Amino acid sequence: MRIIFSLLTLIPLALSYSPSNVIQANDKDFQQIVTTPGKFTFVDFYADWCRHCKKLSPVIDQLSNLFADYPEIQVVKINGDKDGKKMSKKYVEIGYPTLLIFDDSGNHVEFDGIRDIDAFSNFIQQFSGIRLDQSKQKEVEEIVQEEDNKDAVISLKPESYEQQLQDTQYAIVTAEGSWCSFCKEFAGVFDRIANTVYARNRNIVFATLTVDEQGNGQEVLDKYSVNRLPALILVKNGDFDNAVVYEGDLRRLNKVVDLINDFTGTLRDTMGELKEGAGVIPQISELIAKANGDYEELLSKLDETNGDTVDFYKSVVESLLTDPNAINVEYNRISLILDKDVDKLGGVVIDSLKQRLNVLNSFRL
Repeated sequence: MRIIFSLLTLIPLALSYSPSNVIQANDKDFQQIVTTPGKFTFVDFYADWCRHCKKLSPVIDQLSNLFADYPEIQVVKINGDKDGKKMSKKYVEIGYPTLLIFDDSGNHVEFDGIRDIDAFSNFIQQFSGIRLDQSKQKEVEEIVQEEDNKDAVISLKPESYEQQLQDTQYAIVTAEGSWCSFCKEFAGVFDRIANTVYARNRNIVFATLTVDEQGNGQEVLDKYSVNRLPALILVKNGDFDNAVVYEGDLRRLNKVVDLINDFTGTLRDTMGELKEGAGVIPQISELIAKANGDYEELLSKLDETNGDTVDFYKSVVESLLTDPNAINVEYNRISLILDKDVDKLGGVVIDSLKQRLNVLNSFRL
């Protein structure tokens, strides 16, 4: 839905800023902060016990510093475990962290993407219409480049591998032996898969677990009944008891990529590009394509649907309620961006736009 924002006279507030420029809100002042005239407010709802929140905290600090020179943007945190319980109960639907952006009328949109500085800054710019200048954009690129230069494959210790992977949504582990010649060959393929094919998927962790000639690490192989090396152990949301073990053909890159795609719900080719259909929720697309203008019921069904692009589906349906041509308008807009400005965009943004284009294309039956 296209939201029209009005610029109102700035009314100063007595706010408490941390050294990182993040505003710490509470139940008493939250509504006053997010409805400050002329402001767009990015809010991190967090809890002290939440490990993901602690991991995200330095990124939120980076984000606040990035927009420090843009008075129209403010970055706010509120503790749902202490003095922000009331507001968190109102706005947090699933769990922590929950990330929302508000306009000064209190309208808000939830962020549901990869939680990094690049995705956050683009989300804020798209919602607010405020654009970072070249120096700030370069700062984002440098941060992203620094992250990208890190080796995507981590080494696991047999005695602590569960702790090392406990905060990951998806973990793809190659079990190898120090004496195994094919394991050494596959290591190069595995590095390419981690560092090239799935480099943009920050929700997937790639790791190696090596058993040495003295048998250190053998207990892990025994736990998962691994009889052949190399093998892949695939874990979702830290559920090691239901890990998937694959001891099949690892010599064909496309077959390994298909395996990981199926396990993670991702659609990438062997070059790391998204395939046609990535981001599409087929049953919802079919309902929208056949709705014939009756979209109200679809919104309630979307509330019961999971997926990375659910929020975009909702925005499309809401737009169709007021503009029957909304799909074509948005399709042409995104197509133009990918055609003319793709060289200026980061990989994560390109992925997001391609997923949206796939979703829109799925309605055009």
